[in-house]
Amino acid sequence: MAERILRFHPADKIFHAVNAVTWFALLFTGAVVYFCNLSDETANNLMIWHIWIAVVYTFNLIGYLVFAPHRFAATLNALLTWDMDTIKWFRNFGGYPRRFFKIPFGPVEVTPQGRYNAGQKASYLLFTAAIVMLIVTGWLLWVFAPAIGKDAFLSMWYLHVWGSLFITVLVVCAHIPLALLSMSHFLGIWRIGTGDISWEAAEHHSPVWLEKDVIRTNIEK
Repeated sequence: MAERILRFHPADKIFHAVNAVTWFALLFTGAVVYFCNLSDETANNLMIWHIWIAVVYTFNLIGYLVFAPHRFAATLNALLTWDMDTIKWFRNFGGYPRRFFKIPFGPVEVTPQGRYNAGQKASYLLFTAAIVMLIVTGWLLWVFAPAIGKDAFLSMWYLHVWGSLFITVLVVCAHIPLALLSMSHFLGIWRIGTGDISWEAAEHHSPVWLEKDVIRTNIEK
């Protein structure tokens, strides 16, 4: 039987799933209200849905921080750990320009990466900041609008709307397609049950993590 490695802990899987589903639900309700010419009643009903989904979205992050702080800390530590191998990834952007667009950019060989490659680290840090930004600006706009002033309100409003759209474009055009390149990782984060991946997938995508951080416990004697 092929070896499997625990890659995604239950807390990570729950947070990721709830965050993804509620993100797109918030995007849909918010975009329809903002861009479509709706009746007042329809717009108000959609905003009620938007607010209740935002409650779930907010408590998903709070729950992750309160009930699984060790997982958040481990993930953040991995994202903030940048060494020369991480920097060297940018010499050829992980080989993706050559692989997808036949552009001979940089060296052919990709520098071995850890748990996350440099592109993932940069984008996941951006996604994390966006989650916090949307929660903070969203609740300030809804609860404290009369107290923050017109200029601050408009700044937060545009940041909230266009920031969320910008991140969504990155997710749809880059994060999801690249995630599908490793079906083992994709199934590991989304399947119900254990978040394991194949040894081969870990060896291909995260050889440094596999060598330094993974402990083999099923070696035959």
